[in-house]
Amino acid sequence: MYIDISPAPDLYVVEFAFPRHLGISIIIPATCGLAAQLRAWTMFPEYKRTASRISVYPVEYVEIDWQTGRSIVMKQKTPPAIATCEELNTRNKKKSDKEDTQ
Repeated sequence: MYIDISPAPDLYVVEFAFPRHLGISIIIPATCGLAAQLRAWTMFPEYKRTASRISVYPVEYVEIDWQTGRSIVMKQKTPPAIATCEELNTRNKKKSDKEDTQ
């Protein structure tokens, strides 16, 4: 017996920009940005060919006004990259060199 464990899906916005009119934003639950983009392409294959730009980003908060059709989307901040041991060593070495010269 096998148990398939997958991460809970996050919300992503896939934005399609077009040259002569307003773009379209699609809010999709997915496990990563690439999965969200692929799902948007399978749902709307015509946008894949006609869009001038496609951008995908994770969403922290979404509010949709169903009466007017407007939405508020708050992008999720990307966490800072974790420094490698080599980067930390060079930073510490530079700090110690500055302290020695002073």
